[in-house]
Amino acid sequence: MGKRILVLVGAAYGERMSSPGIRAHHMARVLVDRVSGSTVTLAVPAASVEGSTAGAPCRVVRYTKLSVVREMANHDIIIATSFPAYALLFFPRKTFVLDFFTQYLLEWMEASKDDLAFDAVRRRAWLSQARKLLNIQLTFADFVLAASERQRDAHIGSMMSLGLVSPSTHTKDPSLRKLVDIAPHGVRPDPLEHTKHVVKGRYASIKETDKLILWNGGIISWYDPATLIHALAEVSRERDDVKLLFVGASYPGLENLGLGNRFREAVELSRELGLYNRNIFFDIGWVSYEEMKNYTLEADISVCTYFEGMETNFSLRTRFLDIFWAEVPLICTQGDVLADLVNEHRLGLTVHERDVAGVAQAIRRLLDDRDYYEECKRNIRAIKSCMTWEVALEPLVRFCRDGDSIARPKSERMGPLISRIAGHEITRRIRTLRTRLLRV
Repeated sequence: MGKRILVLVGAAYGERMSSPGIRAHHMARVLVDRVSGSTVTLAVPAASVEGSTAGAPCRVVRYTKLSVVREMANHDIIIATSFPAYALLFFPRKTFVLDFFTQYLLEWMEASKDDLAFDAVRRRAWLSQARKLLNIQLTFADFVLAASERQRDAHIGSMMSLGLVSPSTHTKDPSLRKLVDIAPHGVRPDPLEHTKHVVKGRYASIKETDKLILWNGGIISWYDPATLIHALAEVSRERDDVKLLFVGASYPGLENLGLGNRFREAVELSRELGLYNRNIFFDIGWVSYEEMKNYTLEADISVCTYFEGMETNFSLRTRFLDIFWAEVPLICTQGDVLADLVNEHRLGLTVHERDVAGVAQAIRRLLDDRDYYEECKRNIRAIKSCMTWEVALEPLVRFCRDGDSIARPKSERMGPLISRIAGHEITRRIRTLRTRLLRV
């Protein structure tokens, strides 16, 4: 009998979706194609459906906090970035796959440090609660997915400190690949077809003959658009045919995310430099997943600058994969694992953090050195066949086929799980009480 597989989507899904929804979409598609005899269901929070789901690769259900219990009960393998705390207690015979493709704690610490709503006390309280929730998720997991070797090392270290790697686990597989493996983001499978003009000749002041630099995705606190804007100011003094578009600011389902301090600073800086709506443009809405193809195919160069730090070290910039799909040379800051790939395979150019002159010089080289530009495009074309979703998700496909988990038996994890759930609940209640007292 085939497996019944449930992919729980924890973010917006439909026409407008960011990387979690895109990842869940392709995960379901690959599982439908590759795990023969199985049925796959995408479960989306009822409030997080963004437009039509007609393009989904399998059945889509909208769930609430109550109905998700029924969906889990009707499936054998449950895949999610986060499980309800009660799930393992209710369903000890289910198989849980934890898709930890991003470092949520590091992202949140970056996002909250400049947010006036979070003082030091609130940040510490949130981190304590989130760390307990993270430990609960790792305790659930029969199999864990990471997006890179760096992330995998971090997850294994966490699981070892929680006592989730036993001697018998190590004996069954000394590499621990059957417990934690790599499943990065992949490139979309669509053919390179430009269906309509969306930027060149459509935006005022952007001609069809202009050179378009694309920043594809939001501007969150760990990104550094100011360095790029200053670099473009240098280039624009030499030539007026170079235009920069920041596309996709307000994240679907999280409209305020991407419209914070860093975004406002970028808009203000472009105004101060006299570049706003002349050489630099901002598309505040989130472009649909289907429409984004036309944006990337019109780009001549893509640039993404950010700050060095732990978030960058453990990140895999999912937005880069759309750029690789479109075979557009990339300029990015060093430190991210895909930036290492750009360096190693000459897919573009990398720069140091906050290096305005370096970014400007990189733009000039990709615009003026036609031989190098074409080499970058050829290199991207050659390597992206190794970056398909089918290749990226092979460890998950293999696990769903075999169901061969080496995780500690659930009977051994149940006691620690109950203790961690209790600790998390106590912390949550204390935090809620403290918030109420502060409001009095």
